[in-house]
Formats: sequence, structure tokens, C-alpha cells
Amino acid sequence: MAHLNDLDLAMLLRLLIAHLLGDFLLQRKSWINDKIANKWTSGSLYLHVLIIGTLTYLFSGRFNNLWIPLIVMFSHYFTDVWKSYKGEELRFFLIDQFFHFLVLLMAWYFYVMPEIDLIAILTAIFNNQNILTFILAYIFVIWPAGYLIAKITKPWQEQIEGNKGLKDAGRWIGMIERILILTFVLINQFTGIGFLIAAKSILRFSDIKNTDDRKEAEYILLGTMVSFIVAIFAGLLAVQVIKHS
Repeated sequence: MAHLNDLDLAMLLRLLIAHLLGDFLLQRKSWINDKIANKWTSGSLYLHVLIIGTLTYLFSGRFNNLWIPLIVMFSHYFTDVWKSYKGEELRFFLIDQFFHFLVLLMAWYFYVMPEIDLIAILTAIFNNQNILTFILAYIFVIWPAGYLIAKITKPWQEQIEGNKGLKDAGRWIGMIERILILTFVLINQFTGIGFLIAAKSILRFSDIKNTDDRKEAEYILLGTMVSFIVAIFAGLLAVQVIKHS
């Protein structure tokens, strides 16, 4: 089986750079607004996808191959048209970028497929116990752990009157915290966890002294500690599984 080499990976990186330059750096806000307003009739849309196709062709380094950049360009066109009907919500932005990345991954594969066996590589990845352990640990701390923490802290949540915070902000903060903590444990950087605890405590110290905000601050700190414990435990368990694999 052929393996990925530096040239194969460089090709993928160049395609990603071309996409990021074309979709972000070289796309003006006025173009995005024009696409939303005029949909598939937008002149900015056609200019944008032409830039994407040109950059893909130039950054690929395979100047005798035109059909792959054309496929990337047309797929980008249809994805952007779809997104123009959906608006600027985060979920549609993520879906849009996911499909762009998927097309680039396919384009990269067709560029280098005589040199690598992608199916064999993917099979090896999904049969790798360490990689599966990492995936399982992150899935657990992002979603199931959130439900577990919500159940544990529910009695104290009911004591807080009203909801002055941003909608779902606490849930997202908790998810990011657990991802960071799990990562710190997996790379054996426990000092990073101490920094997070110190930063969160400092941010809430003034609220704890304020009688009016004390319940909410204590509830947040309690949820934070439970979140940290769950993430640390998941990380330590993952490390033990990897060590004994």
C-alpha cells in the first residue's frame, strides 16, 4: 500500500489555502450581501466562484488538469446559491464550509489517487484504537457530559430567579471548557487546567462578594467544578486506555 508523503500533504494544504483566500480574504462583505439579495443572479457570486476556480487551479500546481478546478468552482457555485436562500445563521455557514471542505478533499484525492490508497488509509484510521479512544472521549465531554452536568446542577439552577445571561452561552462555554481540559489532559499539560480554574474564579470573584449576584455566581462556579471533574476523569480514562492498548 502506498503511503501519504510530503508532496501529497502539501497538495491538500495548498487547496485549503486557496479556499481560505478565495472564500474569506478575497471576498468582500458587499459581495456576500449581494449574493443574499440577488441569489443566483448576483454578479458578485459569479466573480467569487471564478476566483475560487482560478485559485484552485493555480495552487494545485497541476496545470495540465482543468476539470478538477472546474468541478470545485461549480460545486462552490451551487453551495453558495443554496446558502444565499438560507441566510447568515451559524449552522448554515458551518454546513456551507463543510461541503466546501468535502469537495476539496475529494478533489485532492483525485489529484493524488494514483499515489495513495485512501480507502486503506481510512480503514487503518477507523481500526486504530487510539484514534477511536480520542474520538469517543471528545464526543463524551461535548454532549453526554453536558446533559449529566445539567442533571447534577438542576436543584441549584431552580434557585436562580430569571435568566440574565445570553441564550445558550453557558452551554457553549461549558463545552469549550471541557474540550480544552480534555486536550490538556491528553497532552499532559495540567498547568493549563489550573490556568482555566484561576481565570474563571477571578471573573466571578466580584459577583460572589455581591449579595444580589451571589447565588448565580456560586451556581456557575459549582457547574464549572463539576464540568472540570468530568472532563479530567474522561481524559485520564482515555490516557489509561491508550497506555494499555
